[in-house]
Amino acid sequence: MLPQVDQLELPQGGVVLGLSGGRDSVALLRLLLLRGARVFACHVHHGIRGTAADEDAEFCRRLCEKFGVPFEEYRLDVPQLARENGTSLETEARLQRRRIFAEHARRVGARTVALAHHADDQAETALFNLCRGAAGPRGMQTMHGGSDGITWWRPLLSCRRAEITSWLQELGQDWREDETNASPDAATRNRMRLQILPALSAALGRDVIPAIARSARVQGEVAEALEEALAELPLMDPQGRLYLPYLEGKAEAFRRAAVHFYLKRCGVPELNEQHVTEVCALLAPDAAAHSCNLPGGFAARRAHKRLSLVRS
Repeated sequence: MLPQVDQLELPQGGVVLGLSGGRDSVALLRLLLLRGARVFACHVHHGIRGTAADEDAEFCRRLCEKFGVPFEEYRLDVPQLARENGTSLETEARLQRRRIFAEHARRVGARTVALAHHADDQAETALFNLCRGAAGPRGMQTMHGGSDGITWWRPLLSCRRAEITSWLQELGQDWREDETNASPDAATRNRMRLQILPALSAALGRDVIPAIARSARVQGEVAEALEEALAELPLMDPQGRLYLPYLEGKAEAFRRAAVHFYLKRCGVPELNEQHVTEVCALLAPDAAAHSCNLPGGFAARRAHKRLSLVRS
């Protein structure tokens, strides 16, 4: 058993597992079964990698049949959805997975979705967010309740990638390898993992992943507390629009935090500092502009002392 999760406390009821067939989600499946969890496996075929993706889905199906785990596969055309929604492939795939996992959880009567992110993923996410200027080096939380009523659970977040690999090898459990993960040209996160983090470790003479992951966890806790506090304030009217009179006279930092919170809650993807700045510029009564475009096909519009989001 992985030492960090040896005393894993299971959530109440069944658990929907996002099962890709890769090392991490396969390890989480085996771990949950060893701990006696009631697991519902959910696999998303993104329509990106052709035959290899078909083989991933078949591997997951057979693995679940072997262990008697209910399995459901969902097929999407993520490239087409990304074009329609004005997002990157990575972002659209992530958003669609989250939507499907939540819908599947509601369908099977589960309130928890388990994801197989680990400490190395945490460091990559934190560094990626820092470089985007989105919300600082914020990472993922082990347990996070979403506005969709689903609890998102990452029990492997304290484990290293190498530890997971070693444990699966001890079990004699195989997994599927996504060949694009070995290419630094395939995705920004690949470059983080294959080039940037190793270069940072070499420059500092030590493994930087534990420190970055720890910082990300702390930043995530602070950000989550801020979001909870903002959610208790009368920032929005009954129609779900940002209520601008409430922000009048508030500090600039508070207004920016409120805008970021509002845009994120409304589902605007790939937010960065520039997007928040552009929206904040609309809030002034004498602002020259009354609208601006945002990622994901959204547009922010100010009218009648309200800020609303529409599809552009």
